[in-house]
Amino acid sequence: MSTASNQSRSGAHAATDVASEAQDEDTRAIQIAAAQLRLVTDRRLGKQTPEWVKQLAAEKPDSPAS
Repeated sequence: MSTASNQSRSGAHAATDVASEAQDEDTRAIQIAAAQLRLVTDRRLGKQTPEWVKQLAAEKPDSPAS
């Protein structure tokens, strides 16, 4: 395999890692939003919210990269 091929493949791999990381951040932000929604829903229904949901809802999602 040539050096150019190796660099091209590693560059593609790095781009995939960045895209995967961004998707992971998006997924976490969605999970946090869902936990926040559950807090509101449980409160309105008079239900007890599990502690792990409260902890997740209290997290701050990572800011999107500029």
